[in-house]
This record gives sequence, C-alpha cells and structure tokens, in this order.
Amino acid sequence: MKRFIKLFFILNVIFAFTSCTFFYGKDADLSYQSMFDLLWEDYNETYALFEVRNVDWNAQYNLCKPMVREDMTDAEFFEVLKTLLYPLNDAHVYVKTPFASLNSGEDQTPIDKFSLTEVCSQYIQNPKKCGNNVITYGTLKTDNTVGYIHIAAFSSGQTGINQKQDWASDIDIALEALKNTRCLILDVRGNRGGLTGNVSRISGRFCAQDKTYAISRTKDGKGKNEFDKGVNLEIKKNGSWQYTKPVVLLTNAQTMSAGEEFTMAMCSQPHVTQVGNHTCGVFSLSLQRCLTNGWRYSISVQKVTAPDGTTPEGKGIIPASGNLIVNVTAQDDLQMKKAIQLCSN
Repeated sequence: MKRFIKLFFILNVIFAFTSCTFFYGKDADLSYQSMFDLLWEDYNETYALFEVRNVDWNAQYNLCKPMVREDMTDAEFFEVLKTLLYPLNDAHVYVKTPFASLNSGEDQTPIDKFSLTEVCSQYIQNPKKCGNNVITYGTLKTDNTVGYIHIAAFSSGQTGINQKQDWASDIDIALEALKNTRCLILDVRGNRGGLTGNVSRISGRFCAQDKTYAISRTKDGKGKNEFDKGVNLEIKKNGSWQYTKPVVLLTNAQTMSAGEEFTMAMCSQPHVTQVGNHTCGVFSLSLQRCLTNGWRYSISVQKVTAPDGTTPEGKGIIPASGNLIVNVTAQDDLQMKKAIQLCSN
C-alpha cells in the first residue's frame, strides 16, 4: 500500500510538471476517434468500480462512439465525454480542459447547505484555529461543557512526496483545550478529503477500541475483478490520552474521500453518533491521466469495503434514520441543532 501511494504521488508530480507530449510523442494521434478509444480503454482496464456503480461500460461505448466525428469541435467532443462518464456518478472521475471541466459525481450532487462562519457566529464561544487553519475549535455559547471541533480537510497545501503534513498533530492543541468538556461535536461537513495518514493521526485521538474499519483493494490487472489482496484500514489509539466521552459526528454530502474514511473510522467506535446527511460515497484513490491533446482526466482505482464486505461506494455513510437531516439553509442549521440536542440529553 505504501508503495502504491508513493507511486500515486510520483505520477501526479510527473503529470503536473511534464507536457503530455512526453508520454505520447510529437506525432501523437489527436483524432477524436483515437482519443475517445484511448480514454474508454484506459477506464476499461483500470477503473475499479463498474459493478459497484452498476454501469455497463461496453454499452456506454456503443452509445457514445457513434457520436464522435472528426469534424466536431472540442466543445462537442467534451459533451460526448459527459455522456460517457456521467453514469459513473463518481466524484473522483473528472475531465479538465482549457475551456471547461466535468465531474461525474459532483456535477450531479446537490450541495448541502453549510457555513462554518454561521456555525461560529451563532453557536461557538471565542472560536480558535490551529493546524494551518484547518482545525476550528471552541465551546458552545450556551454550554461550555460541550466542545466543538471542525476539520475542514485531511490535507493542507500541496501533497507531494516532500510536502509536510505535520499540521494534523495540532489536533492535540484543540483536544487539550477541550479536555474537560463532557461531550464533543466533531464536524467534518464540507471536508473533501486528503491523506489517509492524517485520518489515522486524528481519529486515533478519539479511539476507544483499536479496530479495522475498512478494507481497500487496488486494481492490479486488466480484468474487471483483478484486485490485490487488500490492506486493512485501522483506527488505533494514539496520543497520551483519547477523547472517549460522547462524540456527535456531523457529516454531509460534501464529506468526501478521506473525510469518509474518517467517518467510517469514527463510526466504528461505541461513543460516536453520526448526525447530518449521508457522505458523498467516494472512497478510492484516483490516478490522473492525460489525453494526447493535453486534457487531463482521472480514474478511480480502488474498491473500499467494510469488514463485512459491504461497500459504501456510491451510497456514502448514512446516519441512523432519526439522525438523518438535510439542511435547507445554512443560517438555520438543523444538523447543528440536532447535535446540540443530543449533547444536552
């Protein structure tokens, strides 16, 4: 797994600083027919989630290939790629061009209403920040025995091989300040993900029981079901102490990727209750590729399951029915109100 993650970063660094002609040569085929086939075949061999996403990829080829013409414009070709990729409904699948971009999942997912500014203004007494401003913390204005922490992401700045991510250790600052609270609202709404290592570092501070919360398998062959043996994703105690008093975990549909790994890890713990909307439902690492014309696209290459074999991909992590709440407005934060109610019980 560590070798795969390192390779993932190396590939992204290469793509970030090297022209696509490095890979395809100056005489690369720039025809729309060729580029369509290249992209379709790359997904056919590499994409990990056709069965989970219930997409017949051959049928997508038969539907979309006749739409491709050599006398079409770039904008028209881009629309064909939308038709091809949108059925995946995967927020880790995108195409970026000089004039537009598409995201197979986010383009089709309603935005949950949430504002950290509103939360701090209405509910938090003297909110403070740490961890490169990724972490916001404080206590409720109405009850200083209830703590609040918002984690905006699980990465800060660039995530290349040499990029430091030591900001995550600042969770210790927030927890020391809230050590004497009797309950904590832990908010990862709008958290679009980041690095698994930061998930482990932070979740371990809330760990009551070391557990495997998921298994991640990476595509390692061209066949539809060719995956490696997998690696266990674990929550383990770290730090000199752990916050194991009641925790209410707030999520929404913009809680994504590593934010969802964090949700899975936290929900494996007996003192944690999830409140809010379901998470986005995207768990795989995505590799960035390049078409011969310079357009960039990404492919999800992993299948993540719970230890019992079920997969939250496409569905997300869903709170219990009484705690499943969608915010209509950011100003009237029903999710936050429910969390405060549970902390008051």
